[in-house]
Amino acid sequence: MKLVRGAYMEKERKRAEEKGYPSPIQPDKASSDRDFDAGVSLCIENLDKVSLLVASHNEHSNMLAVDKLKELNIPLNHSHVNFSQLYGMSDNITFNLAEAGCNVSKYLPFGPIEDVIPYLMRRAQENTSVKGQTGRELGLIQKELERRKHS
Repeated sequence: MKLVRGAYMEKERKRAEEKGYPSPIQPDKASSDRDFDAGVSLCIENLDKVSLLVASHNEHSNMLAVDKLKELNIPLNHSHVNFSQLYGMSDNITFNLAEAGCNVSKYLPFGPIEDVIPYLMRRAQENTSVKGQTGRELGLIQKELERRKHS
């Protein structure tokens, strides 16, 4: 199971409107966050039946997954639980998950340019729309560079 948050929201809303069916998209970010986190918890509670890829740049959701694993005494490197972020984004999350012993990866989209560019634009839009996320990411990168200089 790959859990993602907010993918294709505008496209799906438009399609639902054009086809005359109720939108399958959450009405707001709070609802999306709540149900994404509930999905993560549900999957972790059922690792005997499902493998999980937490594909999120959201710190809270990644921490929730780690906390849930600890709460259930499941090893952070359980073979059915993986975390992944887009290459070039949220490196602080990826680093800290790996440092804690989780299975992590960076993914790199590939394919026809007409498919890849819109995908990357959506990811950039989603991740810069989070208040202060871009500036915070830059600050974390600068902090890590300083740490590496002195170690």
